Amino acid sequence: MKEVKIYITNLMRMFRYLFQLVPQVFLLVLFIAVFEAILPYINVIAMQLMIDGLIEKEPTRLLVIIVIFTIGINVILRLALGELKRRREISEVRLELEFQKKLSLHELNLSLVDVESARVKELKRNIEQAKMRSGGIEKIVLDFELIIRNLMSLITAALIFLRIFIMQTSVGEVSFWTSPYPVIILAAIVIISTLITFRLQSLQNIRVSELNDEVNQTNGSAFAYMQFISNYHFGKDIRVNGLNNYLCGFFDNLWTSSIGYTLWQKLGKEKAKIPCVTVVCNEVLNIFIYALAIGKAYAKEISVGNVVVYINSIQSFIQSIVVLVGVSGEIIGHGALMKPFLELLDMKEELPEDKGKMAPLDFQELTFDHVYFQYPGQERWVLKDVSFTLKKNQRMALVGENGAGKSTLIKLICRLYEPNRGVIKIDGVDVQKFDKRQYWDRIGAVFQDFSLPALELGNVISCKNNFDEEKQRAILQKLGMDTWLSRWGITFDRCVYNDFSDNGIEISGGESQKIAIARAIYKDALLIILDEPTAALDPISEASIYRDFHEICKDKSCVFISHRLYSCKICDVILVLHNGQLVQQGMHEELLRHAGKYKELWDSQAGLYSETERNEKGDMFGNGY
Repeated sequence: MKEVKIYITNLMRMFRYLFQLVPQVFLLVLFIAVFEAILPYINVIAMQLMIDGLIEKEPTRLLVIIVIFTIGINVILRLALGELKRRREISEVRLELEFQKKLSLHELNLSLVDVESARVKELKRNIEQAKMRSGGIEKIVLDFELIIRNLMSLITAALIFLRIFIMQTSVGEVSFWTSPYPVIILAAIVIISTLITFRLQSLQNIRVSELNDEVNQTNGSAFAYMQFISNYHFGKDIRVNGLNNYLCGFFDNLWTSSIGYTLWQKLGKEKAKIPCVTVVCNEVLNIFIYALAIGKAYAKEISVGNVVVYINSIQSFIQSIVVLVGVSGEIIGHGALMKPFLELLDMKEELPEDKGKMAPLDFQELTFDHVYFQYPGQERWVLKDVSFTLKKNQRMALVGENGAGKSTLIKLICRLYEPNRGVIKIDGVDVQKFDKRQYWDRIGAVFQDFSLPALELGNVISCKNNFDEEKQRAILQKLGMDTWLSRWGITFDRCVYNDFSDNGIEISGGESQKIAIARAIYKDALLIILDEPTAALDPISEASIYRDFHEICKDKSCVFISHRLYSCKICDVILVLHNGQLVQQGMHEELLRHAGKYKELWDSQAGLYSETERNEKGDMFGNGY
């Protein structure tokens, strides 16, 4: 039963989350449940009054009044129900959007180390599976509605046949049917049936929940491939290379051969067990209900019209109990499916602390003082004992083979990661003492895996609603994008990409990279960070950007990563990383004069270009190889 308590706790926590987001959803569901519980009994009671009226030969006018009154109440309640349901549908859409926004913003506020972890990726896959299989949070609202509706039906039915328990004095002969025994027997059958069903349902739901959890864990790879197939970013590769049939076949084999497929079959068998027991219990109850109603009518304890009311109300009462037991079982299962949602929401956010107004930085120097970094759960140091100083207005290049720790060092400067040991300082002050949000305002960065939102070009560059168009145009001109703007007649109110606009601009990889660089420069940050900013550019465009780099980043310090070492010639200092350690630092000519990692990398690239290309690049930089 420990698992059941955990799942119920999960459900209650999720309910609180949702209620805080859009409380009116649950208030509307409450009113709808009350109306739907009352509505069936209006017709039943009207039928009882009409039957009794016909038997007792009441005036026709009275019967007509009953019919008109019944129709009027039905019309009013159904119109009210229609309006309430319309509002509920709107509120449910809002709830889904608000919850998705909450989940997305929460993930955005997690530390980058957590976001990049295998555990968070697994939780996100499990969340997607939970949505596909149960409907996600929408199912919580439906479960709430079912519970409230059946509780109200239960209460209404109990009030209507309350006279059975009071046991009025019979006007006929005293018999078994007029004694308390039938009601006691009925109550005993209901209690025993409910307990048996609830016990079986609880045991089944524990097993189903365990199977659900196992299915989530074991089918992650299959669903990951399914998402890959449907991702439009890979659409060109899939079509041109004819991968569609192969990938679909691979997915089928992965799914059918997985443990999850076997578990899914067990899940279906497990869910089919309880209905058999429930049907038997219901039939026994129905037989006794009819016998009780007919017996009481025969003993003249109730009228013929009341037979209809009592049969209907008792059946409704018992049916509500059965449904509540069944729904409670399903809800327990849904509580298990809420586990990945809650686990993700429980992860500690890394919100920037409000440490007061950050004093203006003169940014005389950035210092790494014996910095170490390793990812959680790993033994290898990604960076080990790294120390260096970047002076004001200096250009620094980070050089090294893949996996040397260059991008990790960039993320440490940006405070996307925090060092495990050592200190990072600006002007002698530990960067962790600065408010992180204000610190980020002073940094302009273009990451290797940068992204551009599908917004208007001006908003993409400024990251704001308002922007200086002339300033943006000047920056794009320095980046060689002015021809691109004029050739295609592109204005700053045109959308980037066509995700949300048929008139959107489809841009190349090189163009997107230049726009990302423009975004970093437009920020007027004190420090510009470029993680391999020209990887998608052609050699001429790349050389042009580096040629004008000094002017573009005037009065700013700059750190950049590039695998093309000829770009390092414009730098004031070059850091050479190898296996997470700083093995060399100095200027281009100085490093080439000594045998070491930098000269080894330089010599390995020198033969990749023809003599003509080397001369052209040398001319562009004002210096030959």
